[in-house]
Amino acid sequence: MSLGKIQYGKERVMDNRINRFKICDFRFFPYLSTVFERLPQTVRDGVLNDEHFQILADEDMFNAGALRYDFGKPVNVLVYLNSKIISAPKHQVVYTIAHEIARYVLHTGTIKSQFCEKDIEDLLVRWGFETEAEAVRYDKAITESDGFKTGYEWAKKQSKDYLMQHFGLYFDEWNERGLGRMPSTVLDKLTQRAGIDSIFDNVVLLKKEKGIQASKDRTSGTPSLRKAMLAGIMLAIKELELMDLSIQKNWATRH
Repeated sequence: MSLGKIQYGKERVMDNRINRFKICDFRFFPYLSTVFERLPQTVRDGVLNDEHFQILADEDMFNAGALRYDFGKPVNVLVYLNSKIISAPKHQVVYTIAHEIARYVLHTGTIKSQFCEKDIEDLLVRWGFETEAEAVRYDKAITESDGFKTGYEWAKKQSKDYLMQHFGLYFDEWNERGLGRMPSTVLDKLTQRAGIDSIFDNVVLLKKEKGIQASKDRTSGTPSLRKAMLAGIMLAIKELELMDLSIQKNWATRH
């Protein structure tokens, strides 16, 4: 199965006010649009109309000796988005942006003079980002596992076409909602359709010296090794997709 280009969601009309974030990596705009569309209208209007609030994402920051940014108006709050997170699943990028907006709202509002991480997460839940918050908690647990690292390292040595053919069925679920909520029955059914049981077995055999064991998910209680390996493979696939997107952009810029 070929994924083609990465899909960020259904076509939607982007709020033109987002365009004022001029020094922002173009790849973040679909995610910004998703987040602002889902915010309560009063919050959305408050943030987008506050020209003293800015979002900065520029991958040149990693290579340039010095950079100068002109925002036009004084900036009181600047949110910096590391371009490296663009390779993370969509739910992680959406959560990160929403998290920083929630922090800004709590900081500028009169709700509390002081707040903690739980206050931010509670606000995100009220805004409707509970699924993303839960998925990110699962991601943090799974990315620390040997299974995740094994799947990622193995996938980096495979061709893009091979990975798409065997693992494309999982991409949307991983990208949108994470694998934490995927029931083991659904995972087994997709695995049978993709015919990848032998691939998982071979990868485990190659890494057996690392002592990887099939443990239990902290979230669902089902065997986690396959999900952990699969999450690592999905990350490698998205990195390949983003590499293609960057190449296409550079080609279009030169021509």
